[in-house]
Amino acid sequence: MYSRSAHDVIVNELQAKIMTLHKSIWERRAAWPQVIKWLEQFDEDADPAADEQLHALRLLSNFMYFGVNEIRALLRSLYRDTFRPQVAKEVRTRLGASVDFTAIARQVHSDLDRTRFVSLGNPSESSALLLYYFRQENSLPKDLFIHASDIFDLSSVGMSGSVSLRDPTISRYVFIDDLCGSGHQAEEYAKNIVAPLKRIDAAIRTYYYPLFGLSTGIEYLRGCTEFDLVAPVMELDDSFRAFAPESRLFVDETLALLRPAIEATCRRYGDQLLPGHPLGYDDGQLFIGFAHNTPDNSLPIFWSDNTAPLPWLPIFRRYPKVFW
Repeated sequence: MYSRSAHDVIVNELQAKIMTLHKSIWERRAAWPQVIKWLEQFDEDADPAADEQLHALRLLSNFMYFGVNEIRALLRSLYRDTFRPQVAKEVRTRLGASVDFTAIARQVHSDLDRTRFVSLGNPSESSALLLYYFRQENSLPKDLFIHASDIFDLSSVGMSGSVSLRDPTISRYVFIDDLCGSGHQAEEYAKNIVAPLKRIDAAIRTYYYPLFGLSTGIEYLRGCTEFDLVAPVMELDDSFRAFAPESRLFVDETLALLRPAIEATCRRYGDQLLPGHPLGYDDGQLFIGFAHNTPDNSLPIFWSDNTAPLPWLPIFRRYPKVFW
């Protein structure tokens, strides 16, 4: 028999966990009074299977937040452990599997000089901020960084109708992003930037490096775009999707019994917060956020604000793109 005291014990345990996260990993982004205001938007019930506030607390206690320090560390890893070794591998192959490390290092340095790191989207979006951190953390010169619009020389378009490269000596373009969810946004960039780039010079290497990537979105991009390499720093399999059969949120048998009710709660509010995508954009079902923003692939109950059809106070607000 479920009792009020049992309910209070669960709430106290979840509160303690959330407050520990708030004071450490979450960079004090979810103080308990703020959590209470967020919870009051959900219905309360004596039955734990129907108590939406308890459902929300359980989900919140598992929210994965990556602050500025963690993002900077991932950007260091991207350069040191992912991109630079990839360049060295390609150089060594080009040199006939050479073991002359001095020659390899010299050629790697030359190749890096002919590399450009490119921000995706508008200069005011998160990709530009990530590149700013990326340059700082890896002590790279600023002339290695450009916007996508700087790749092409459009001065002759009106006369000949052709597009050329602004700098034909560049041999690599690296696109850095925070999250690859469904892969559709990166696919659009690939069609608009990578495809015409490859038509001009097929030998140019292009790389897409999101800090985080859902396995399904990563595989989708590998199959439908002309990126030479798609490689997230951290790949998120289906266990990172809240209500997938493999979800890490419901491994405990007791919690597994609550999965349908918790999902129903998320869908009930999500239907109004993000119509057509109640569990996050393209059914993302993520429970992840960053210091600079919360992706719309995460559950809308976390991030939606009062601009949505249903007035809502978020706990990890998302700052959406604004179209005039």
